[in-house]
Amino acid sequence: MAISGFTDEEIRERSEKLKSLEMVSNELYLDLIPDDMKTEKLNKIYFEVFGMETMDIYLSRDIFSTKSILVSDFSSNGFFWAQDEEEGMSNKFRELFDLLNHKDENELKPLADFKIKWCIAEYCGEWFRAYIDKILDNDKIQVFFFDYGTTAIIDHSCTRLENNDKVWELPPLAVPFVIKDFTLTKFSKFKKMQYSFFQVFSLKLIEDSFIFEVELTDSKGTPLMELL
Repeated sequence: MAISGFTDEEIRERSEKLKSLEMVSNELYLDLIPDDMKTEKLNKIYFEVFGMETMDIYLSRDIFSTKSILVSDFSSNGFFWAQDEEEGMSNKFRELFDLLNHKDENELKPLADFKIKWCIAEYCGEWFRAYIDKILDNDKIQVFFFDYGTTAIIDHSCTRLENNDKVWELPPLAVPFVIKDFTLTKFSKFKKMQYSFFQVFSLKLIEDSFIFEVELTDSKGTPLMELL
């Protein structure tokens, strides 16, 4: 992991946090991890955009103390993306969203150079931070909205270059998770709960990944698996 930019004290604190993490074996998940959550891909995206690898971003945000989450999007095989509720509802992220969506029309020019991989992009009528994942035919591109975990194909005209440093100061908001002891039937029902809030009962990092195995409850303490 890259540790450039960290002071000696921060490096020591980082090492202590890593030693104290509760981990779970990756044996159950090795063949199931979706492409959009693979270690190499996340590190590549976050280093290009934020100059930090994924674990350093987690440590700077103290993701390991997450108490409640908002389910933002779904991948496959029980894997999903979510935001830390407290962080996602904070003023700083609200201000970021307002900044992205209150632009003068003269500022809204499509991205001219695809060598630049980060941009803001329009999706469902609103603008979000994004990473350009693939250049496709017919002026289409595939983008990854890293504050929600959403991968989408959009028109080139829906991209904008964003040079305001404030837009890129905040870390990516979406975090990858997998439901402990999931079944495909229950996961299908879980997909109907997008944008729902859940309390985190247990949180363990899967070995050699940046994905958390999680047990969730509703606000009354009822386990998610009993709700499905």
